[in-house]
Amino acid sequence: MTSPTSSGPVRAQLLRSLLALAVLVPVGVLFGQLWQEQSDRLSFAAKERDGIEYLTTLSQVTTALTDAQSDAIAGSEIDQTALARAVDAASAVDARLGDDLRTHDRWSGLRAKIEALPTAASADREDLYTAYGEATDLLLALYGKVRENSQLIRDPEGDTYFLQDGAAEELPESVVAAGRFADLVVLAGSRPAAERAQAIAELTGARQGVLDPASDLADGLQSAVDSTDSRTMGGNLLSRLDRFRRGMDVLANSAGSLTGRATLPRADQLTAARAEVQAAATELSNAILAELDLLIEDRISGLSTERWLAVGTLAVVVLLAASPMALTLVDGRRRRRRPFGGVPDSVPSEWEPAGAAR
Repeated sequence: MTSPTSSGPVRAQLLRSLLALAVLVPVGVLFGQLWQEQSDRLSFAAKERDGIEYLTTLSQVTTALTDAQSDAIAGSEIDQTALARAVDAASAVDARLGDDLRTHDRWSGLRAKIEALPTAASADREDLYTAYGEATDLLLALYGKVRENSQLIRDPEGDTYFLQDGAAEELPESVVAAGRFADLVVLAGSRPAAERAQAIAELTGARQGVLDPASDLADGLQSAVDSTDSRTMGGNLLSRLDRFRRGMDVLANSAGSLTGRATLPRADQLTAARAEVQAAATELSNAILAELDLLIEDRISGLSTERWLAVGTLAVVVLLAASPMALTLVDGRRRRRRPFGGVPDSVPSEWEPAGAAR
């Protein structure tokens, strides 16, 4: 049995072990909560990057589709190769990401609409404008679907929120509006004189549709630059934004004020302006999406670092908490070997009483 003198240290060691165990329980709970929170944030960011990849291919479709629309309404040959290439690229991305982003139905409907678009040789210009308008409406709706289901629209950071808003809403709306405005000028020139007032009214509304999203885009990107910690975003975006805004202003001003005009603007005055808008929009879209992806990639890297730090901290706490328990176990083994307060179980021969039988 254990000697009375040893019961005090044993109780103290047991108490230390119990206290260490009591510390481990809340630490483990906190670690589990932190791990789950970081897992959720990593999943959130990963889905956002999927959305960015999808938006990149939609930007290519937007350029190809609006170019095809303007060519068709102008009576020029449509670059079917560029349009087909953009559609195929978007189809490949939708095949990989459409389940998670729930875009299959929207993309299938848009693709079918694009593939069924009439050519300049098979329909009049008004019908072409209507058909392409329906296709671009579906395209803009798909942008909204992607930004919603990828959770980009719910991004908690100011800079990334404004970037996704510009890339997935304001910029594509601007490109579509610019194309429609230029196409309406072409259509207005072929209308009879009796419809001239109506044509000017339509152009006035379309012109405002060019200016409004471009202004919103500029405000949003400036807000992104103002709220970011990135040292490169301003330089990468603002010069491209200035080019895009200049192009949009030239396009809108090519038709003059339109108020009270008796004559319509000439279509050839807008051709070069629209081409510059398209080129500037493509450059700006690529820059916005690249900056957005970089910010979210940095966020993922930071979360991964936090995870490793949490794991390391937990390991240190476990080691510190386990030390008293380990010492208790070691001391317990010692005491089992010396049950009489330190006298060995087997007494050496030289300790035997004198005259003992051998």
